[in-house]
Amino acid sequence: MSETAGMALNRLISQHEFPNQVKQDILNRLQSNQLGNDDNQAKEAYVWQQVRYLENWLMLKGE
Repeated sequence: MSETAGMALNRLISQHEFPNQVKQDILNRLQSNQLGNDDNQAKEAYVWQQVRYLENWLMLKGE
């Protein structure tokens, strides 16, 4: 089974120390996306976008 966006997001958050502000920003974005979107494929794509955000944040911090 390949990793889903949610699994990747949980893995990154559990393996790295992100500031609360970063985690809260992602949570707010995901909640907003869930409220106004009935397209599961689009929801998954949006979660992958948040995964990329965390990966880029880690690269900028040198981790």
